[in-house]
Amino acid sequence: MPMFMAVHKWKPQDEIAIMKELVGAFAAIQAGKLEGMKLLATYSLPQGAYCVWEAASKEVLEKGFEKNTPVLKKNTEFVPVAQSYPPTMDYVLGLWQMWVKSASK
Repeated sequence: MPMFMAVHKWKPQDEIAIMKELVGAFAAIQAGKLEGMKLLATYSLPQGAYCVWEAASKEVLEKGFEKNTPVLKKNTEFVPVAQSYPPTMDYVLGLWQMWVKSASK
């Protein structure tokens, strides 16, 4: 499934509204209520966070955020990413395929 980095940066005056949204969103995650998207990791910072998500598409992720965290979504950019470490099976397989292709020449 494709992975995305959600880059969240908000202003101090939005902090309380976003924290309220996050309480509900994390409760939904814990209850398994987010369809088509899965939170893999979160790295928090003052007035922001970097979160890694798996989702069927960027549109699915955007719709999920619009439904569950509309204030946070306004302060978020979604960037497609690929995991390289720790290596995933897709990553290892891709390396092997490149190696086989180059060795076959």
